[in-house]
Amino acid sequence: MIAIYLAVIHTEQDKNKFEILYTTYRKLMFYIANQILKDEYLAEDAIHQAFLKIIENLDKIENVHCHKTKSYIVIMVRNNAINLYNRRKRDTTVSLEQIEFCISDETFSWSEDLDYLANAVMRLPVLYKEVLTLKYVQELSNAEIAQTLDISAATVRKRLERARHKLEETLIKEGNPDVL
Repeated sequence: MIAIYLAVIHTEQDKNKFEILYTTYRKLMFYIANQILKDEYLAEDAIHQAFLKIIENLDKIENVHCHKTKSYIVIMVRNNAINLYNRRKRDTTVSLEQIEFCISDETFSWSEDLDYLANAVMRLPVLYKEVLTLKYVQELSNAEIAQTLDISAATVRKRLERARHKLEETLIKEGNPDVL
């Protein structure tokens, strides 16, 4: 890996300085990044990003073995690791193993409940079915529904109320009040 970094550096003096930095601080950098990320591969990414930034600022490093240089390197890798950690937390992904674990009968019963509810709505009178569909499927506001159906907003509110009540009655009669 060091050969890739050295290929980017132009002067022989900077190459020697970087090589000493790399061999001196690589293990420390890995330890710090791995403590934050708890993932060896992400720790390697954090170290890689830190080394690229170090190469950009190599001219600012005078003494490789001084406390100031060590602090600089620790800060660089720590910040990169924290940024990767935050990005990973924000952009959560789920592995296939986790998906298999998460899929359960509850998911399917929820899907079945949704199908049952949709069938119950379809059996409602057209007046109620229209307003429910426009409200919850098309996601229109009451004013938009009123304009679409050429009725008042008060009529829309009343039809929605009656439709919900009728739907609830139907589900209770059929023994599925938990679907709502």
